[in-house]
Amino acid sequence: MTDVPHSREWSARVARELGGDRHPWNHLLDGPDPEQTFDALLEERLGPGVRVLEAGCGHGPDAARFGEGVARWVAYDREPAPLDLARANAPGAEFHLWDGRGEVPGALAGPFDRIVSRRGPTGIIRHLPAVAAPGARFLYVGPTLDVPGVPERLAAVGWVVHGEWRVSVRAWAPTREDWATRGAWMGEEARRGDWGARATARDLAYREERSVVLAGAE
Repeated sequence: MTDVPHSREWSARVARELGGDRHPWNHLLDGPDPEQTFDALLEERLGPGVRVLEAGCGHGPDAARFGEGVARWVAYDREPAPLDLARANAPGAEFHLWDGRGEVPGALAGPFDRIVSRRGPTGIIRHLPAVAAPGARFLYVGPTLDVPGVPERLAAVGWVVHGEWRVSVRAWAPTREDWATRGAWMGEEARRGDWGARATARDLAYREERSVVLAGAE
């Protein structure tokens, strides 16, 4: 990877090469995907009359999977390349280009019953009072066991954390190249010595970790 991980240029290239915002390394899990907690919490809170705003939608996998069962699925991302894929993957949803800064664009103003983000921006939290319908819920999953600042940001806009789930599953990187690619993606140094010292006949073990947060205005 020649560009900076998670920069605009990097994100656009990943979208082109992988067909979306996907992890660009191979791995195996010893248990269920840790994001299944997010999936279950989201699915049980959807329905025919529910209006959803998704922050950081990437190439639209959640809109494609869940969007047909709701009244309206509106999503945004800061990168145009994934949005082109999202519109093809989920033609029934609405997609908009926005970086989360400044005032909320009219098309994203809502009101929405569910505001969700899968590994996307937490900046949407400061806009919750502007986009949320009465009784709305915010659901987020982050890539580590801790989401820095999320409870504090929620408290700052008067929202209450209803539940937090932390999930850690052992995973395996099958090759040295996969280990290095994961390190670059996560912003962690993948030391060459780690592979030589820790790799086994079943490859190199690490942890796939997620933190899930569910919140509401009351």
